[in-house]
Amino acid sequence: MKRFRVPVICLAAAAAATMANAQNKQPRPKTQAEAQAVQAMLQAQDPDARIKAADDLVTKFGKTDFKSLAFYVEADAYQQKNDNAKTIVFAEQALTADPMNFDAEVLLANVLASSTRDTDLDKDEKLSRAAKYANTAIDNLKTAVKPNPQMTDDQWTAYKGNDTAQAYQALGTVALVNKKYDDAVANYQKGVEANPDPLLMIRAGRALLAAKKYDDAITWFDKAINAPGVPDQLKTIATSDKTRATTAKAQAK
Repeated sequence: MKRFRVPVICLAAAAAATMANAQNKQPRPKTQAEAQAVQAMLQAQDPDARIKAADDLVTKFGKTDFKSLAFYVEADAYQQKNDNAKTIVFAEQALTADPMNFDAEVLLANVLASSTRDTDLDKDEKLSRAAKYANTAIDNLKTAVKPNPQMTDDQWTAYKGNDTAQAYQALGTVALVNKKYDDAVANYQKGVEANPDPLLMIRAGRALLAAKKYDDAITWFDKAINAPGVPDQLKTIATSDKTRATTAKAQAK
């Protein structure tokens, strides 16, 4: 049930968004060859192909305006391959190239939070970093300006809403690892307010289930089940979780 990434089809918008907000200008290829390299990266069809294309772009065009995006593409691809270590390395490089890359901040926040266990010796340090990245992303998104006049206001609002929701998801996961269930639910709910994602509704329900607040958990699972356009896979998960909550409630009596 892991989902914390910007869809690849949005990467061109991500490039424009981060670069425009960092430098007040649109990123532009300097040569036709660079433009082709950028397109190759954006059009690559699988994680390994995106990693190679992004690496080719940075290697061949060291001063490209798309360096931060290229590193983010690599981070995103490694996350798809479940390689958290390389995801973190390349997302941090994306931020080094552009400190306003809120997509990279959101990815880092979620990977750090979701990969931290209660028994980790460095738990507090990892969760602190995750929370910092998430909060910084939320702040940056509040002041971000629409990067491209061809992007509609609704598209830009939806784009920011998705990133904001994912940032709150990371904060919810940080709270969950720390067994602060009320804080987890509050953050998941803020995420749902930013983007009504049924996955976040399920996460809120699971946090409430862990806190043994069965009725509230069932309410959130119902919200996920009845969410407009909910994928069948998530509806099945929410239905199964609702059954678990209902059974737990009955056994608690």
